[in-house]
Amino acid sequence: DSGNIKAGLEHLTPAEQAKARLQLVLEAAAKADEALKAKERSEEEAKKRKEEDQATLVEQVKRVKEIEAIESDSFVPQTFRSSKEVKKSIEPTELQYEPVTVGVGTVDASAPEKEPPPANIPTAIKYQDDNSLAHPNLFIEKAEAEEKWFQRLIALRQERLMGSPVA
Repeated sequence: DSGNIKAGLEHLTPAEQAKARLQLVLEAAAKADEALKAKERSEEEAKKRKEEDQATLVEQVKRVKEIEAIESDSFVPQTFRSSKEVKKSIEPTELQYEPVTVGVGTVDASAPEKEPPPANIPTAIKYQDDNSLAHPNLFIEKAEAEEKWFQRLIALRQERLMGSPVA
């Protein structure tokens, strides 16, 4: 196309010819740049696809190995137990413990400290002995607690009706 370009530029002045040539060069460079960017994008996409295919291939191999392990004779099926079911079965059972008294200043160096077995770990704190740190007023009957709550609710409502703000 160089002949066509020369023929198109002959009627122009040398300055206009230089300007037109510069414009054509810039357009060609822009097209070449776009082509290079498109090629780079396609190479990146191909690389990503290849990586994804390799990742899925690894997952497929892992899955096949797991299936083979399940189908083998050495696999022992076990029943599924939910952690929620285990928690529900532990909470309702109340374990009774003997109160332990520790004297101040007495240290028994011969007996190493042992952790209780996992089955004997308490799920709730129970203060049942008289030497406990909890105040005895904290332990009242359920009916008595409900009655006190009901009386308090009535008193608060009456105060509100009388116009005092309830905190």
